[in-house]
Amino acid sequence: REHAMGSIMNGFAYHGLWKVSGSTFLVFVDYFRATVRVAALSELNAVSYILTHDSIGVGEDGPTHQPVETVSGLRVIPNLDVYRPADAEETVAAMVHSVTRKDGPTALIFSRQNIVQNSAMDYMERRTGAMKGAYVAKKENGPLELIIMATGSEVPHALEAAADMPGARVVSMPCMEVFDRQSDDYRESVLPSSCTKRIAMEAGVSGLWYKYASKVVGVDRFGFSAPGDIVMKELGMTADNLKAQIASMS
Repeated sequence: REHAMGSIMNGFAYHGLWKVSGSTFLVFVDYFRATVRVAALSELNAVSYILTHDSIGVGEDGPTHQPVETVSGLRVIPNLDVYRPADAEETVAAMVHSVTRKDGPTALIFSRQNIVQNSAMDYMERRTGAMKGAYVAKKENGPLELIIMATGSEVPHALEAAADMPGARVVSMPCMEVFDRQSDDYRESVLPSSCTKRIAMEAGVSGLWYKYASKVVGVDRFGFSAPGDIVMKELGMTADNLKAQIASMS
C-alpha cells in the first residue's frame, strides 16, 4: 500500500494542480523507495513525505519497527531534502520548506516520543536557522573549543551536555542537504574550520556524520524490544553518555 501511495502522489504531482503529502511509519519507506526515487529524479516539487516513529525510540515494537539506517538511506538519494526537526519551531520550518521548494521532494522525519523544546532561543531564530538546514542552537560562552552537532530528538541531549561547558557550541542540523547548499560564509559561521574538535549525535547509523564531525555517537546496530526510553539509554542516546564521549576526546 505504501508503493501505491507513492505512485498516486507522483501522479498528483505530475498533474501539477495540488501539493500532495503522504504519511506512514519511517521504517516502511522501504516499501515505496522506488517511487521516492522517481519523485527526486523527476524534480517533483509538489511531494512531501511525512514519516513518523523515526528511531529506536519507537520502543516495544522492536527492531523490525525501529529504523536505524533509514534516515541515512534517504539522505543519500540525490535531490531529496530530508528534514528531521528537533522541536515545534524546526517543524514549522520543515513544513514551509516542503511546500515552497521548487525543484524536488522533501521527507519530513518526526519522532514518536516527547521532545524538550529549546525555549532559551527565540522562536523565529530557530525557524530561520532550520530553513537554512543548520544553525547555532547554543552559542559558546567563551573561546570556542568544541562543536556538538545533533538532529531531531538528540538535540536536547546536546543542549543538556553543553550546559556546563563554556567553550561548547551546539549546532542543530535538521537538514544536511539544505545546509550543504548554503553559502561558504554561512557554513563557516555555523561550523568554523578553526574548530576541529567536533562530535555529532543521532539515534541512527553514524557514517554520514563524519563529513562534519571527528567523532559520532550513533546507533550502528539494530535495536531491541523495550520501552523507548530504556532502548535509548541502553544504546547511548543520553546526555550523560554524550558527555562521557566528549570527555574521551583528545
